[in-house]
Amino acid sequence: MSKTTIFVCTNLRFSTEHPSCGARGGEELLQQLQIATKECDIDVVSSICFGHCTEGAVAKISPNGNFYHHVTELDIPMLIADANKLAVTKPSPNIAPSIEDFDSHDID
Repeated sequence: MSKTTIFVCTNLRFSTEHPSCGARGGEELLQQLQIATKECDIDVVSSICFGHCTEGAVAKISPNGNFYHHVTELDIPMLIADANKLAVTKPSPNIAPSIEDFDSHDID
């Protein structure tokens, strides 16, 4: 089985007219999550744009997990808990996910 991974968008646009997760704390979130999961069986990696730019910083738990919007360092315990739950309930690796398998969560 594949390891549970938290992807964090760190896309940075240099134009201030268009929002990006990198400008909304994505890089800092990535670093803090990597530190917080150092002793866990969870990978945390940088991701390219998910296309949810206006709702950044954005994280995604994989496989078959959710998108999380407006994520801050205060949400790290919840992300880790959700990733750990997913690790216990992973579907068969022979089943490919579809876009309908993903839920979006606003964190406000």
